[in-house]
Amino acid sequence: MCEHEMRRMPVAEPRMRGDLPVRERWFCPWCYAWTELGHDPREVSRPQYRPVYRRWERAESPELPEDVAHAYDVAHAYSVSGATLCGIGHDGLSASPYPWVPEWPSACEACKEAAAVIDRRRPLEMRDGKRIDPAPPPGSDWPPF
Repeated sequence: MCEHEMRRMPVAEPRMRGDLPVRERWFCPWCYAWTELGHDPREVSRPQYRPVYRRWERAESPELPEDVAHAYDVAHAYSVSGATLCGIGHDGLSASPYPWVPEWPSACEACKEAAAVIDRRRPLEMRDGKRIDPAPPPGSDWPPF
């Protein structure tokens, strides 16, 4: 997407009966684009660009202040502990099922700034439904698409 190197991420078993299993998951820690490959080479998921207000879930933890809404940082989702976009991190921090909306008055200012920086990293030519089907990430054992 942005031509930075993607990282292969761990893949968990499907949580729900109807969920399709994912064989490989690749994530770009620079622009936060991701690709999932299924067990069938035709099962490829490359989500479209989503604006800042639709991209993150609200972080939840008993240790976070209730009056400030922090965005959960998906780049840390596969690390030892969870983290917010503004850098708060500890065990037990996770993504809630609720969206994080930067326009709300309770939204963390530092999370807003980090979200804006990440959003600017997504190439303009790759927004509004425009995507290219690149070769599989390095280290993938899948054929070219």
